[in-house]
Amino acid sequence: MPCYHVRIRYKDSEQKYEVIDYELDLSEEDAKTFGEQYEEGQVFFKDKWIDALNIREIEIRETISKSTSYYPTLTSSTIFYGTRTDIKNATRKFIKLPPKKGEFPRKREKKEQPLSKNIFIVHGRDNKPALELARIVEKDLGLNSIILHEKPDRGRTIIEKLEDESLEVGYAFIILTPDDVGNLIEGFNEGKLMYRARQNVVLEFGYFIGLLGRNRVCCLHTGDIELPSDMKGIIYKPFKDSIKECFHDIVKDLTAAGYKIKV
Repeated sequence: MPCYHVRIRYKDSEQKYEVIDYELDLSEEDAKTFGEQYEEGQVFFKDKWIDALNIREIEIRETISKSTSYYPTLTSSTIFYGTRTDIKNATRKFIKLPPKKGEFPRKREKKEQPLSKNIFIVHGRDNKPALELARIVEKDLGLNSIILHEKPDRGRTIIEKLEDESLEVGYAFIILTPDDVGNLIEGFNEGKLMYRARQNVVLEFGYFIGLLGRNRVCCLHTGDIELPSDMKGIIYKPFKDSIKECFHDIVKDLTAAGYKIKV
């Protein structure tokens, strides 16, 4: 799935000097919205509104995927100033007219996008709960489940697959199962072995908190398992034998996140 990257050089109306800034890894819809805003006369860029008439240069580039997975050292400099033939100039695809002149309202909301129906499911060695949850997500709730190992590799590393498959995800469920054991070297419970989730599951837990925000991540866990200590404020749901025990909580939390679910 292609990604788009924007470079602008503009005169900061408050600081009175020119600035070159970048936004990387935009979706096609985001790039289209940016182009429409530019033609209207004002763009929302890096969390602030910029008058399009103050923009001296503007360029939009296209890559085949996110910059972090497309090439390990791909940066804003190589995207816009390099000579790679597989990076396309897509400026004319999204901007066809000069910006309008005139006064524009300063307070405008970003265009609200509908929640993606893709629900990502992260799990450890025990894949039974993940399969149960996928069935609930698809059969009972009418959404789409994404389980990473079910997706084709296509020559990608695990982290590349994760980044690519999470591009169009609206919510994530993390399932913690007692797959590993570990203990503190010193301190509270020193030397006492405790059940823990797999390290990759905890890594992906943090990844989705950063990607989607805490309000769109739910952690389901079973067994006497140690929960990650730095992830307070996350929705935790315990279950004993089956994910089905959490069905009503799953529906409630998806509804709170903005999904319209009929069951």
